[in-house]
Amino acid sequence: MMTSTSQPLTPAMAPNTKSFAGNYLLWRKSGQNLRKGMPGGGGSPKFRHPSFAAAETEAHRLLGMFPGSSFVILQEVARVKLAPIADTAEAA
Repeated sequence: MMTSTSQPLTPAMAPNTKSFAGNYLLWRKSGQNLRKGMPGGGGSPKFRHPSFAAAETEAHRLLGMFPGSSFVILQEVARVKLAPIADTAEAA
């Protein structure tokens, strides 16, 4: 979907989607940032948990460290990025 700020795809690049199961991430929202219109609490999630149960266990542990926060468990189901298109003229 193109938005007003989207750049058109170049002829040499095309979307490439990789999908996979698992890879749960946690994102912390601090108490003051739970109000509408406030930016999120933590930075981008970096650690990937192998299962929902593992992510939930970690969220419970982190609640002890950040009691005024809430934790969002995210599951990455796909990733889309631009990838080079093979030149069919060179392959022939």
